[in-house]
Amino acid sequence: MSDFAVYEAFRPRDYLQSYYGELKSEAEGLLRFLVESFAALPGGVSVLEFGGGPTLIGMIPAARRAGKIHFCDYVKENRQVIDHWLVGDESDFDWSPFIARCLELEGVRSPGREEIAARAERIRDAVTRVTTCDIYQSPPVAAKDQFDVIVTNYCLDAVTNDKDEWYAHIRNVKSLLRPGGLFIMSSLEEGKYSDFGETRYPNVYLVEEDIPAALRACGFDEPSIRVARADADHGDREYRGVLFGSATTAI
Repeated sequence: MSDFAVYEAFRPRDYLQSYYGELKSEAEGLLRFLVESFAALPGGVSVLEFGGGPTLIGMIPAARRAGKIHFCDYVKENRQVIDHWLVGDESDFDWSPFIARCLELEGVRSPGREEIAARAERIRDAVTRVTTCDIYQSPPVAAKDQFDVIVTNYCLDAVTNDKDEWYAHIRNVKSLLRPGGLFIMSSLEEGKYSDFGETRYPNVYLVEEDIPAALRACGFDEPSIRVARADADHGDREYRGVLFGSATTAI
């Protein structure tokens, strides 16, 4: 790991500009997958966003169905970015294009300021806690109860080069999921690392077939497994695309 930066040195604004500066294929694919996943759920579900970084992208579609959202991330600066937005300070990043696109994917035609503001307020109302987490601890986040839904985007694959360790991360987070609960994750496709600015971070090398294989191996209900992908949205990305997977636990 000596070739890689540690996450204590993570710069949230560099990350946001590098990966969310434009709403292109990667964010479009993730939003679409999340919208489809949450559309089938009842209202009032409890959601854990695990390792959410400095981003709202998982919470935007989650808020459509969530009764409460528990957000966690290892990096203090990432949590501070989220805290700023939750109290109405949107100077770190403008998420309104992503909210608008999410609403369109949900069926809202030409969402305007009122619709975007309403979803932003819905997110703020739903988030009950922003806290730390550590995938190398068990449990990886302090929580009184298990969750109906866990969303973890570009996290479990982004702290290791080892596929067995990635499996262990999935199992560790799965321990926080209720029987019959829904697990949603996204990962880089064919990426040995990710970088932005002058920093480089590890990533486990994955192909599309690794997603269902991991979900099966980690004890999820095989008929429930769903997988999708999207191309990398820049030609100079260090990976081929992004992968999305979801599955439920046995009841």
